[in-house]
Amino acid sequence: MSEITYTNYVNVKIRKYFSKYEKSVIFGQNIVSGSRISGLGSELDKIDGVVAINTTNSENSLMGLGFGLALSNIPSLFLMKQHDFALLALDQLTNTNNLIRNQDLPAPFVLLFVIMDAGFEGPQASLNSLDEFASLTRSPVYYLSTLETIDAAFEKASKPGLHIMALSQKRMKQKIQKSSMKTEEFSECILYRSPSENSANQVAIIFYGSDPSMVENILTQVNNGKSIDLFVMTQLLAIDDDTNLFNEIKKYRLIFIIDTGKSDIHFSTETAWRLNKEGKEVKIFQRISNSKWSEVSEDPIEFTKEQIIEQIMRSF
Repeated sequence: MSEITYTNYVNVKIRKYFSKYEKSVIFGQNIVSGSRISGLGSELDKIDGVVAINTTNSENSLMGLGFGLALSNIPSLFLMKQHDFALLALDQLTNTNNLIRNQDLPAPFVLLFVIMDAGFEGPQASLNSLDEFASLTRSPVYYLSTLETIDAAFEKASKPGLHIMALSQKRMKQKIQKSSMKTEEFSECILYRSPSENSANQVAIIFYGSDPSMVENILTQVNNGKSIDLFVMTQLLAIDDDTNLFNEIKKYRLIFIIDTGKSDIHFSTETAWRLNKEGKEVKIFQRISNSKWSEVSEDPIEFTKEQIIEQIMRSF
């Protein structure tokens, strides 16, 4: 694959996703004009059978449009500039979605938005609370965090109903490439196997978040002669204790859970609790609410890769 950015790759996946339908609709602000959403949405109006619509800032009404299209058996995509705009549509996402979820909804409705995590956006734009959206909608929320998770998300989103996808602002302009690590796909995540042949004292990292750059840096520094496997969540949920994934994770002696979401209540906490019940040693790193979240700042994560590396190295 020639080098392309995350934004370009997501555009490719959207074009491939909608090209299989005879008719469909893609809508959102500036998706067929100007720079689109920093390039997100490029050439989507050229897909055969797609009606692409530039819309006004009416998120609650637009969410209703997506549900109405799904009820009419027309697949659709709402490209939203940033995650916090979805707050204006919570009534539709919660109540309308709850009203129609038990009906025979014939088509998928995809909501794709950008997590503004690059810093200096201000408190009105730096929402990163996907856990609350997963809880309120009771619909799948997918992380578009690696090439492999993007592939998995679009495959799952072919099913009827609401699907929420989140792309990191930090990742948008970065180059994307297929992982050189051996991968294994579970319904909830992608497992990246350590290249090390030393399987003794195996350590695993489970990552919840839209930007795994910190974890990638950690593995670059410590996964040399050590055996550290990485589970990158595709979907935001607590890992059930009766799944193949949970049984796989239980094989590890020590498990690190890293969660970069800004929710106060985390699905990752439930995962940690279930593993602890099985007698597993779990170390969990989550963001902690503080005054900087209400300021214009670089939006630093409240823990560092050095802290995690120190604890990993101590375990060997």
